[in-house]
Amino acid sequence: MIFIRTLVLLCLLLVLILPNDAKSKIYTDDKGKLALSAPEYSGFRTHTNYMSQNSYNYEYIEDEMAARRGKFYQRFELRDGDCFGDDTWNDCEKDRERVEFSSRPRQDPSGNQCFAYSIKLDKDFIDVHPTNTDLGQIHQKGGPSGKAGGYVSLPPLIQMAAKNGKFYFKWHSLTGSPTNVKDEGINYYLLDIKDMVEKWNDISFCLNYEDELMQVWVNGNKKHEIANSPINFVPESTYFKYGIYRSFVSRYKNWKESIGQEAKLPTQIVYYDEIRRGNSITEVDFNINPKLMPVD
Repeated sequence: MIFIRTLVLLCLLLVLILPNDAKSKIYTDDKGKLALSAPEYSGFRTHTNYMSQNSYNYEYIEDEMAARRGKFYQRFELRDGDCFGDDTWNDCEKDRERVEFSSRPRQDPSGNQCFAYSIKLDKDFIDVHPTNTDLGQIHQKGGPSGKAGGYVSLPPLIQMAAKNGKFYFKWHSLTGSPTNVKDEGINYYLLDIKDMVEKWNDISFCLNYEDELMQVWVNGNKKHEIANSPINFVPESTYFKYGIYRSFVSRYKNWKESIGQEAKLPTQIVYYDEIRRGNSITEVDFNINPKLMPVD
């Protein structure tokens, strides 16, 4: 009996003192930026807001009943006037607003790169078209530059765009010169925005750089297979971003003014969970591979 009690006490002690690598944690990095650690099996190590934020812009919430899987999920809130900057970029000067995390490590633009995340819109979410709202991006480091709407632009490869009542997988087909790139955005329909309100949806996609093929899944069902989709400007690396990003905010404000209403953007709240990266769809999509552990 004494041996059994001792064994139980030792097991409990080990649980308390051993680090729990599977649990993500909010912290401030060495540059003072808000960050979320990620378990290695998710394919990421960290998600970081490299700009500033207000206290209400982000929460990491423990609620097993509300999370998509596991016990935790993320809440982003963007209000009118929430524009920030860093050492090289200022959203306030470029007609943009955002609260957005960048995920690390970055990826080499080679082979098959797959990503997945779960997303839910708050009950009061309002579409601010003709202002763009992006809820997920694949961006480039060392990629081409150009102009968009009269502003300097560093175009992404992929944006998940919520506009005009729809949610799209938007591929940026880039041509021209590296310093004056022509950006032709091609939208592939995924969901109606109304079907994302107060309901989790699971988005996954793969970019195959060798076969010039893109594939997109919604809730485990393949939605699009996009062949002959070349990356004409191979960047140094790519990286995933998520949160709420609004560009050309003046478009919505001008429209509101034109109909005699206050020129103010509504608050948008979006929830995220199950953010993953891998080299195959079975490494990232738990609908296709239910054995994947929850990302907590």
